[in-house]
Amino acid sequence: MGIHSQPRPALGHRQFNRLRLGAKAALELTHERRECLIDDISTTGARVRISPPPVVGGISLLRFHELKVYARVIWARNGEAGLRFEQRLEIEDMQGMLWITENREMYERICREGHMQDWADGSGD
Repeated sequence: MGIHSQPRPALGHRQFNRLRLGAKAALELTHERRECLIDDISTTGARVRISPPPVVGGISLLRFHELKVYARVIWARNGEAGLRFEQRLEIEDMQGMLWITENREMYERICREGHMQDWADGSGD
């Protein structure tokens, strides 16, 4: 066994590497918006923790910070759901998510300060 310069074939149906994120997000469904947690994400889909899980086959909008991506629910069980994105995420989006994962405290501070600034400007809730 040696070092591989190319990614090893994925097990099962997975074709792309996933980023372990563990970040709060929201999933907008037909008639409601629910908070969720993105467990892992790739350029083509994500696994989220959400209760109750959405209906398989439904279309949703995953919102994470400024990222908004349409997705189809391809499986749901035990408080989790698998999403397949309608369009692949850009590499820059994945790099931004990686930065957030590696700099969680700074990211949360930036978000808090941004909300405070919105409120001070009169555009926040």
